[in-house]
Amino acid sequence: MRRKLVPAIVVAAAAAAVGLLVYGLTQQGASRALDEALAAGRHPAAPQAARLLPTLDRAGGAQASLARWRGKVVVLNFWASWCSTCTAEAVLIERAQRQLASSGDGTVLGIDYKDLSTGAQQFIGSHGLSYPNLRDIDGSFAAAYGTDALPETFVLNRRLQVVAISRGEITEQSWLTHWIDAAART
Repeated sequence: MRRKLVPAIVVAAAAAAVGLLVYGLTQQGASRALDEALAAGRHPAAPQAARLLPTLDRAGGAQASLARWRGKVVVLNFWASWCSTCTAEAVLIERAQRQLASSGDGTVLGIDYKDLSTGAQQFIGSHGLSYPNLRDIDGSFAAAYGTDALPETFVLNRRLQVVAISRGEITEQSWLTHWIDAAART
């Protein structure tokens, strides 16, 4: 009887260890690798810059990538039509777009996160957003940025390196102005 008990205990212990490992890997929060690089004084490359995403326009079918804006300062804003704090910051984000467009330094690029295109198009129209928007239909593009809550904003320099991150609603225009100016200098 004892011979059968030892292997059963070993198997049960191994199964428990594997179960804990799987649980730990699946329960990890969003990656904060970009945040950690900034904290260490580095400007990491924007993830998946060459990845094509569908544009959010009524014609449909077109695609673009972040790489299209290389050489420009980019304010990358993750948003969704169902996000109340995205609505609250929309005025500030549009103001940043107007600043970038008038100076010729760059653009805001909206990334619509897990949203229905009709709801997203209504959001753009109701807030008078003039900047380009791409669709992240399944959230995998946002995941590369460690984004799992909205809104989140990344300021990128002309080499498409991250210079600043706002994980949450932007409430001060001065934050955007400061980091857009810093991105233009790096």
